[in-house]
Amino acid sequence: MDTMRASVIAGPRKSEVVAVPIPDIGEEEVLIRVTACGVCASELHPWMEGAGWLEASGRRPIFGHEPVGIVEKVGSRVPGFRPGDRVTGLIQNAFAHYAKADYRKLVRVPEGLDDLEALGEPLSCLMSGADRTPVGLGQDVAVVGAGFMGLGFLQLMRLKGAGKIVAVDMREESLAAARRFGADEAYTPQEVPAEYKVTAWSHMDEGIKGIDVAVEASGTQGGLQLAGDMTAVHGALSVVGYHQGHGGMRSVNMELWNWKAITVVNAHERRSEVHMKQMEAGLRLIRNGLFNMRDLITHEFTLEQVDQAYEAIASKPAGFIKSVIRID
Repeated sequence: MDTMRASVIAGPRKSEVVAVPIPDIGEEEVLIRVTACGVCASELHPWMEGAGWLEASGRRPIFGHEPVGIVEKVGSRVPGFRPGDRVTGLIQNAFAHYAKADYRKLVRVPEGLDDLEALGEPLSCLMSGADRTPVGLGQDVAVVGAGFMGLGFLQLMRLKGAGKIVAVDMREESLAAARRFGADEAYTPQEVPAEYKVTAWSHMDEGIKGIDVAVEASGTQGGLQLAGDMTAVHGALSVVGYHQGHGGMRSVNMELWNWKAITVVNAHERRSEVHMKQMEAGLRLIRNGLFNMRDLITHEFTLEQVDQAYEAIASKPAGFIKSVIRID
C-alpha cells in the first residue's frame, strides 16, 4: 500500500507527522498533490481541545481544508480535469502530501497566480459572505474585527460601493493593516466615536445615526455586541465571524435590536455549488488586480510546524494576519 506523510491530531495542541495511506479515489473523484494549505481559525478550538475530541471520535483526524495543489490522478467519470492541472476547491484532510475531492468541488487556478493567493475555500467564504451582505452604493460600512476575514471583507465592501469604511479592532497593528487595505477610519473599541453607536431611544432624536451596515468579523461576544450597537436604525448587521468557544453561545440585546428594526444576516454559506461559483469569481478578481489575497498571507510553516501555525492564530505574533502550510 502506497503511503504519504500527513499531520494528524495527537492530543490537545499537539500534532505529529505520520505515514498514512494515500487516499483511494472513486470514479468521480480527483487525487491532488497538495502544495500549500491555509490554516483556518475554525479549527483552532478543535486543535486546542484535541484529547476529548479524539476520545469521542475514536480517530486521529487530518485537519486542513484550504489547499491548492496539482491534479495527480482522475477517476474514470471525471470530466474537465487532467493530471497536471493546478486546482483549489472544497477539499478536506489537506495537511498531507495528497488529498482527494469530488471533481464538482474543484476549480482551476488561473495562470499567473501564486499558490498563496489562490486558497479557494477562504476566498469563497469571503465572496459568498460579501454577496449576502446588503450594501447600497455610497452606504457607510463598519468592519468590527480586522483579522484575515475582516481585511478581506473590507476590500470587498469597497468593491460593492461602500461610501466610507470604518474598521475596529483591539490591536493597533490590525488597525494599521486596515488602513493599508483601504479603511477610511480605524479605531479601537474604546475610541469608536459616540455618533457611530445607537444604543438608546433618545439617540435618534439627537441625530446619532450609527452605521448603515455593520460587519462583525471577530467571532467574539464583544465584537458582536459592538457591531450591534453600531448598526443604524433600519440598518443591517452581517455576522461574518465564526463563533466558537463557550459552546458557541452568545448574548445580544434583542430589545435594542428589535427597537432599531435592524436586519441581521448570517453571512455564512453551506451550499457547495454557491461556494464554487463564488470561488471562481474571487479568483477572477485576484487575477484582475481587484482583490489582494497575497498580502493577507503573512506566515508560512512546514508540515512539521502545524502546531506553530495554530499557535500563531492564538498568539498573533508581530505582523500576523494568516498562516499557511507549505507542503514539500
